[in-house]
Amino acid sequence: MKKLILAALLAISTTACFKDSNINVDPNRSTSVDPALLFSGASTQFSLLRVAELTWPIALMNQMWASGGRWGLSQSQYDQTRIRSAWGRTYTDVLKNLNVAIEIAQNTQPVNKNAVAQCKILMAFAYAQTSLLWGDIPFTEAANGKVDFPKFDKQQDVLNGTIALLDEAIGLIDLNAKGIIAPNDLYYGGDMAKWRKFANSLKMRILFSMVDSDPTKGAAIGQLIAGGNMISSNADAMLYKYYNQPGRQNPRFSFTAIFRGGVQSDWYCSKPVYDLLVSLKDPRIPYFYQPGTDAAPNEYIALGPVEVYTTKSALVNMNLLKPDLPEVSFSYSEQLLFEAEAIARGFAPGGFEAATTKMRAGVRESMLALGVTASQTDAYVAALPALTATNYKTVLAQQQYLDLFMRPIEGWVQHRRSGTIGQEVPAMTTPTGAPVAGLIRRLLYRSEEVNSNPNTPSGLTLDTPQWFDK
Repeated sequence: MKKLILAALLAISTTACFKDSNINVDPNRSTSVDPALLFSGASTQFSLLRVAELTWPIALMNQMWASGGRWGLSQSQYDQTRIRSAWGRTYTDVLKNLNVAIEIAQNTQPVNKNAVAQCKILMAFAYAQTSLLWGDIPFTEAANGKVDFPKFDKQQDVLNGTIALLDEAIGLIDLNAKGIIAPNDLYYGGDMAKWRKFANSLKMRILFSMVDSDPTKGAAIGQLIAGGNMISSNADAMLYKYYNQPGRQNPRFSFTAIFRGGVQSDWYCSKPVYDLLVSLKDPRIPYFYQPGTDAAPNEYIALGPVEVYTTKSALVNMNLLKPDLPEVSFSYSEQLLFEAEAIARGFAPGGFEAATTKMRAGVRESMLALGVTASQTDAYVAALPALTATNYKTVLAQQQYLDLFMRPIEGWVQHRRSGTIGQEVPAMTTPTGAPVAGLIRRLLYRSEEVNSNPNTPSGLTLDTPQWFDK
């Protein structure tokens, strides 16, 4: 796939030796590329970044998982050296390819509007994710090959821009026409009704990341809820599928298989998450974790961010690192919990009774998807407290965070927006010996960007809050 994409980009950028001439033109070689190939390549790279390179450092730095010293204590003390290429690959392998695909689709007659829509939706996803990781990023002048030193747009403008991209995409979707279909649409196989649902749900997620800093977004969330047409079942979930076949396995499994002989010995049970589960009498503990090799049955020993593992330390369950486990971009449970929050906060009608119903439905879907038995799930959900004006922020934030346990990027965003600085859910403390006083609140720009682009923001530290993070 990478070779196809590289060849395609070279074909686009190469100029002929003689203008308007057919000399040296190979009639058997394509001089253009189907945007579907660029789209599938961008999708693959984006998923690989989410499930591999960005997963481990973020899960460790935000204390969702523990390193146990396996990766060195500095890793849990905000060491970003493991994030080597995510910034560059997002712009070159994802956004650049999507931008080229859009140009080709728009210049093809008739215009493939659905293909343009699919590319713009994925582009909005990638830009929003990048901004919520780093803050201000190149957006208006990025990934078009025309600006050597793109400016860094303010996070508020980037997120508003992604919403505009999604609105443009939704307006282009024609349910009676084809866009990019299987095998190149690796998410929905060309089902444009599902793409439209995901676009609306993604728009809601972005609005929720903004609403604490821009309260006007509450009304926009309410309008989305009223309009419906968002993810409404597990069949609508945004998933990138992996398979138990060589070269097609989930990278989390591949890492363990290649470097650890298939034995999970890197990702440990983190004390903040474990303590939250225990306090809630949550039955997900054995589904999240497995006991250490020398631990007693059902003995789960959690680690703080700088504790060194022992053979009794509990680990992230190997069932969550399976070769065919899909990468989840947006789940039905996440949708239901967002709707519960919207109702509880008064963005949508229904009051706390309706919000409680939505929350319980979201928790139920989350637990069943994890493999918790129906009887355990139903008992736990029935015992959840009804939401009230005094408890809804904490109760909802707890369940939203646990729902995102294997999705550290979204989990980190959720944690930062769950409460004012120092009051996040679950509670965390700065690791001993950390280079900053507070919890990590952003990734820092890579040195290559700082050295090559004079527009790169300076003077930021790891605990400098982003615009959305209030």
